[in-house]
Amino acid sequence: MNAHYSYITNQESLHQLCAKISAERVVAFDTEFVAEDSYKPELCLVQVAVGGDVAIIDPYPCGDLSPFWDTLVDPLNTVIVHAGREETLFCYRATKKLIPNLFDIQIAAGFLGFEFPASYGNLVHRFTGMLLDKEETRSDWRIRPLSQQQLQYAAQDVRDLPKLYATLKNQIEKLDRLSWLEEETKQRQLELQEFESGDNWYRISGIQALSGGSLAIVKGLWAWRDAKANERDTPPRKILRDDLLIELARRGTSDVRRMTSLRGMEHRHTKQYLPELAKVIEASLNQPMPVWPRKQRYGKGQPAGMLTQFLSAALAYICRTKRIAPAIVATSEDLRDFVKYRLDPKNADADPPSLTVGWRAEIIGRELDELLTGKLAMVLDDPESEMPIKFCRPM
Repeated sequence: MNAHYSYITNQESLHQLCAKISAERVVAFDTEFVAEDSYKPELCLVQVAVGGDVAIIDPYPCGDLSPFWDTLVDPLNTVIVHAGREETLFCYRATKKLIPNLFDIQIAAGFLGFEFPASYGNLVHRFTGMLLDKEETRSDWRIRPLSQQQLQYAAQDVRDLPKLYATLKNQIEKLDRLSWLEEETKQRQLELQEFESGDNWYRISGIQALSGGSLAIVKGLWAWRDAKANERDTPPRKILRDDLLIELARRGTSDVRRMTSLRGMEHRHTKQYLPELAKVIEASLNQPMPVWPRKQRYGKGQPAGMLTQFLSAALAYICRTKRIAPAIVATSEDLRDFVKYRLDPKNADADPPSLTVGWRAEIIGRELDELLTGKLAMVLDDPESEMPIKFCRPM
């Protein structure tokens, strides 16, 4: 089924669209972008569904999209997305504001017990019976002119968002979980804001194996690489791969000859940076170990694997009976944090882990507490059932 759309290529049409959004107060949007060749993803299209119509904004001829981004952060407007991480970041970069009333279809589906994360195509098929055309998934959206097939593909990605919003919001409200959804959506936006504005050296893959002075070198190399990538408008990994950065930090030497012996450093595009890298490592060796900005850890070591497996089974049971996706509630790391926090009295003054606060405490935390303290038991109920266990109160 083709989606009818208007193609916006100038400021006059853009302002008309923004006026319509302000009048309707509910807008859905999606983006097409290319991320592999620039420091930040390059925005190529913005698709908008508002008041029963679909519009495609072409940012190349339009130029400044500030009027559109400003409508999204208007507290009177509801903004609908699906898996809107990049969409949220585009808006934040343009306005330095979070979207006050964001409704993410993917998160909402998780709060109703559907698979999480669920693809847009699967949700559209489930609720409308229609199949989406995915032939243009790998299109280079920077090339102009765009084909009719590309534009149809782009338009279909927002066409059904308002319908899904109406359906899912109604079901969320019936389960009295709208406040949970709002809390989770706000928290995820705050995490994206922190990611965008903070130093992300500690997120580098492989950093868990390092400690002490090596972490100071990682931070220094990360900052140098990030500035260089920004200056050249290229992805940081094309300046220096993560694995090479980690290995340079592990070796902890500014000796160019020893650095050159590292496999991967012999390539011309990397080798050219050796003098700069040596200076960064030398300067970092004199720096104190940086503060680890990740969320608080609770105690040392890991709880017994059998205990976390026990709670994983309990998590699956609770989420099934309460119709919510386990993946949106807790990860295995969240369960480990919960166990360590509860079993070690020294954690009394620490910041509580996620399963003990907010909507997660309400839906699962209290029952996990009762399981750990023996006030609640988990027993085998029906071995042939899809959910063969149940909870019961000890006599």
